[in-house]
Parts: sequence; C-alpha cells; structure tokens
Amino acid sequence: MHTNVKVYRTFAEINKDLEILKIEKDLAYAKFVKGLDETKESLQPGNLIGETPKKILGVLGAFKGPIKSAVITFLLKKFF
Repeated sequence: MHTNVKVYRTFAEINKDLEILKIEKDLAYAKFVKGLDETKESLQPGNLIGETPKKILGVLGAFKGPIKSAVITFLLKKFF
C-alpha cells in the first residue's frame, strides 16, 4: 500500500498550502450556510403550498364578509 505523502522543503510551502486549505474550508462553510438558508426558506409555510394556492388565497383576501364565505364554499365544493 502506497500513500501519497507531500514533502515540504520550506515553511513558505507549508504556509501556502495552509492558506489554500483555509480558503477551501471557508468556501465549503459558506456553501453550507447558503444551502441551510435555502432549505429554511423552502420550508416556510408559504413556500410549501406552492404558487397557485398562494394566488387563490391572495384573491380570497380581497373579498369581505358573506361574499368571501360564498367564494370559499364554492371553491371547496368544486375541489372536494
């Protein structure tokens, strides 16, 4: 079994590799945080129901009182 072992000849070579590793680590962390934020956003209740139900709810919000009740009843009967 042969392993690839890097041999450093100067401290400058070591520092250069450490700098590269730190940048790679910071980039991986930033990608992780971005992915986590996107996941949180996608799990928000408004995003879970999709665009069409949100539009319907927006239209329903414009109606008041008995008209709103009649529209909701009509839609529920139509879909269920």
